[in-house]
Parts: sequence; C-alpha cells; structure tokens
Amino acid sequence: MTFREAANKFVELTIWITELSSPQLTIFDNAESYREKLLINFHRIRDIAQINTELLDNYIFPVLESTELLTEEEISVLQELKDKLLDAYSMDNLDIPFLYQVVLRLCEDAERKQDTEAIIRSLDDNVMTSYALLTMVRRIYPYCDSAIICREWGLNAAKRILEYLPAEKLKTLPEGPVRDAVLINSRYIATLYEYPLPGDEDTHTEEILQILRRALSLPDSPEYRSLAPDYDWISHEFRTLHYFSVITIFHNLYGFNQEQLEEINGYAKRLLKVWEREQAHLKGRNTDETILFAATRCAYLAGEMDLFTYKATLRALGAKTREDNFNADEMQLRTSVPIEYILTLDPENVSKEDGEIITEYYRRLIRYIHRMPKLGHLSFLLTEVNFLLEHFIEVEGGISFETMCMELLVAFHPPTYVHSMSVADISVCLAKHLFKKHPEMFEKAPGYPDIKAIEDFVWHAAACHDIGKISIVETIITYGRPLYDSEIDWIRAHAEAGAALLSKHEKTKAYAEVALGHQRWYDGKGGYPEAYDPEKANNRLLVDLVACADCLDAATDSIGRSYKQGKTLDEFIRELEEGSGTRYAPFLLELFRDEDVYEELNFILIIGRDEKYRHTYKTLSSLLH
Repeated sequence: MTFREAANKFVELTIWITELSSPQLTIFDNAESYREKLLINFHRIRDIAQINTELLDNYIFPVLESTELLTEEEISVLQELKDKLLDAYSMDNLDIPFLYQVVLRLCEDAERKQDTEAIIRSLDDNVMTSYALLTMVRRIYPYCDSAIICREWGLNAAKRILEYLPAEKLKTLPEGPVRDAVLINSRYIATLYEYPLPGDEDTHTEEILQILRRALSLPDSPEYRSLAPDYDWISHEFRTLHYFSVITIFHNLYGFNQEQLEEINGYAKRLLKVWEREQAHLKGRNTDETILFAATRCAYLAGEMDLFTYKATLRALGAKTREDNFNADEMQLRTSVPIEYILTLDPENVSKEDGEIITEYYRRLIRYIHRMPKLGHLSFLLTEVNFLLEHFIEVEGGISFETMCMELLVAFHPPTYVHSMSVADISVCLAKHLFKKHPEMFEKAPGYPDIKAIEDFVWHAAACHDIGKISIVETIITYGRPLYDSEIDWIRAHAEAGAALLSKHEKTKAYAEVALGHQRWYDGKGGYPEAYDPEKANNRLLVDLVACADCLDAATDSIGRSYKQGKTLDEFIRELEEGSGTRYAPFLLELFRDEDVYEELNFILIIGRDEKYRHTYKTLSSLLH
C-alpha cells in the first residue's frame, strides 16, 4: 500500500466509524433492531479502529515523525489529507487534533527548506487549524493551558504571515494565493480573540478593533489593490465588517465599552449596506437572518434599540430557523439566538411569556441536534451548547436543567446516555442493599432516614455524573485512532466540567460533588482530578457508590466502550477484590457477595441495559416528530 492509499483509507474509515457510531434513526423499524444494530456497529468499529491504527503506525506516523525532508509526493498527500480533515471556513471537521499534527509537519518541512511561499501557505493552515482547535478546547473546564496555547500558536503563525503585510514586503511575494493568504490573515487573526480566556485583559478589546480597522483600510488603498488585482476585495470588506459585528457575541461577552460599542455599531450598519448592495457577489457566504442577527445585537448594545424591540427581533429570527438545514449559519441561529435571548432576562424574574419562549427554544434545539449529521459543525455547536448550559434558566413547567442535559446526551451520544442511566440504577441497587445492612452509614446522606428519599437523590446524582462529557463529545467519539495525551487530559476534565455546570443550578448543585469525585480512587492515590480529596467529601459514601457503579457499567459494556470487549460481572468482582481499599471502598465486597445484590446487578447489566437502548430508541424517535 502506498502512503497516498493509506491516507485515503484512513479518512474513509474514520468517516465510516463516525457513521457507525451514530446511525440515523430513520433506517430502523423498531427499538430491538436499533439495539442490535448498535451492538453490531460497535463491534465493527473495534475492528475498523484496529485497521486505522495499523495504517497510522505503518504508513502515516512514520512520515509525520520522520526527521527527513518531505518529498513532493508526501507534501501532496499531506495537503490533501489536511483538506479532507477540515474546511476551516465552513468549520466542517473530521479530526482536528490529528489535523494539527499534519499541519505542523508541513510547517516544519517548509521552514527547513526555507521556501517562503510554502512557509506562508503552511502558516496559513496553522492559523486556521489553531482556530479550529481553540474552538474545540476553550469550552473544556477548567480552561486549561491547552486553550491559551492554541491561541498563541495561531497568533504566532498569523503575526509571522503579517510581517509581509506592508506593501513593500507584500510585493516581494508572487501574485496569487500567497499574497491572498497575507491579506486574508489581516482580518482572520481577529477570530483568535473571539472568546476571552483566563488571564485576558481589557486591552484585547482595543487590540481586536485595531486589527479590524487595519484590515478594513486595505480595500481603500490603490496600492494594495494594484498588488492584488484578482483578490476578492468585496468579500474582504464584507468579512471584515462581519467580524466587527460578531465580536459583540453573547451579549458583549468581551466587555467592549460604550464608545467601542458605538463604533462597532457603525460598522454593523455598513455591513448591512454592503450585504444589500453585493448579495449577488456574496451569495452563499451568509444569510439575511445571520447578518440581521449580528447587526441587531450591535444596535441594541450601542443603545440604538430598546430591549422590547430587540427581543421581538430575536423571536422573529428564531422563528425562521429550519430543522432540516444544517449549515453553519442555521446552526448559529439555532443556538446563538436562544443564548442572546436568555442573556436579556433576569433569571430570578422570568415572565410566563419569556419562560414559554425559552422552553420552546430548548425543545427545538434538542430536536435539531438529533436530526443533524454527526459529521460537520459539531465543534462549533458544542461550544454554543456549552455556553447555553452555563446560562440555562429553569422555569416552572418548563424543561429542567437535568432533563436538558440528559436529552443532550441522548442526542449527541446515546451510549453515554445509556451508561448514565445504568450507573443510576446500579447506584440505587447498591445504596438500597447497603442501607438494609448498615443504615447508620447513611446518616449524612440527603434524605436520611427515608430510604426512598435517599434512593431518589442517589439516582439523580448518579444520572448526572457524566454531564461534563457534553463538552468533549468529539473526543469521546474519536474511535478511529489512539488518543493523544492532551485528549486524555480533556476527557479527564469532564469530572470538573460536570461539577461546575451542576453547581450553577439550584436543583442540581447538590449532585456536583458526586460528579467531581466519581473518577477518584477511594484511597485518593489514583484517578482524577488530583485536587479532589475523598477524605474531605461531604457525601463520601455516595461518591464511593457512584464511582463503583461507574466502573462496573463501563467494564461490562460492549457498546459504549468499543475499544474492548465487556467483562462479565464475575470478572469485575475479581477486579473489585484486587482493588478493595485502594481503588474501591472496602464495604463494597460485602455487597457484591450478597446473592440478592448479584442477581439484581446481573439483571441491570443485561436485561436492564438492553431495555435502556430500546428506551433510547423511543426517546430519539419522539424527537423526530
């Protein structure tokens, strides 16, 4: 097999794995066929992933890790691979972390060859890939160093490209794509400041404006127009003005002052005029609704539109969204409009009308996510969804925060939803039988001494233990290759992410400790997060129960953990014996040796899990109608 054939096969199999992991519900006639198909698919994924690993180890990684200069054929293959992994402008992506390794190799090779044109092209790829990676990791809690590093990578690459922006330097480059890349980055660099990160200071607001002002001045320069006569100057002006209008995202998240907001609003007005004048030329770049959405927010923030009119406009824009359209613009309206609407409300004083409106927004978003193809704009969508969850408002008679999270899990990744439900049932089983044997152990548990109240708390806390995984769905579904160390760190962040989200809401904040501690070992010497100390836990008993239930379900599940065959309950009990007092609480052995507990757990793991997949099918089916 040639290097080109191996690269093409890797992409083909990666796409196939994604399709297998999230089959469209319309192909199934009933719940049983859905469950059986998932089981077959995940066994197939395990086999395909092995082939992909061999392709990487034998053909692709040797080229990426080689210290030799790349041949022209290898460069051609890597560039094609890059294009298949990401369309940075539409934000369609397949595997961003792996893509970054490809781009780095191309950058290193161009630098060693001192090929200026190749350096600029590879730096341009670096900027776009850094932005895509930043979009992915900035939502991971806590805002880890990865987000700051990704932005620095992109900024460093963009600044090197912009060394050629002065006219006297630009003219040293050949006309065409290389000069175009320099001009494009004069505006694109602003995207790397799209969201504030920890440590950001107010000075960034003026820096962003200066970047965009400079980019906007270029079309007015006869000298620059003569240096790039075939460059799309109309699109350049439009894109720059659009960047101006969208930097006020999420109710002015970045904190522009009033004077700056008024300046931005002036550019938003100009954007509307350019859009109206040049629609024929700009066809396919955006929609009337997305342009109006951005301009309306700027007008409101600048004080030119009152709150009543702004909310009415948001409602009108939200009503125009379509459930069968999955392009980037539609996704933006589907997620950003509800977020902007929510941010206009006082969470403590939501009117009945506003409560009904945001509840309908939530329901429509859930249906939309279920219908969307699992390839494509997932990274962008997850960023928006994560922000919505952080600012979620729970209203009486509407969708609860817990329900919203569960429905997002079932729409994004059914196996994680089934896992959460199974862990809840296992945890209740263990709590119920432990209470019969040692009720005194539950004295600090919520609901004590009412066992039904305890069971209710345990079930909901356990069901919510993995909601932090909503923010890292792309990494969870990376079945086609071994994970990088950084990706393993992102997955481990789900415990803190879940605890942070649960803590924001009154009805779920009591579950946060369970989410935070469910991956930490009983003796505090293993697992994660390292900062979590089991000895200081308020509800340590419940954390111990859920931690065990989580491990039990994960170990015995052959669908959600496609990289290995599920263990039997007896095999897990042997693991429990070996880890008693270190990984697992010592009292668990007595429970698992109880015949009644054993039989009930076996039922949950076999018949109960199958039933949950059937229930998932019914839940998803209801979302289609």
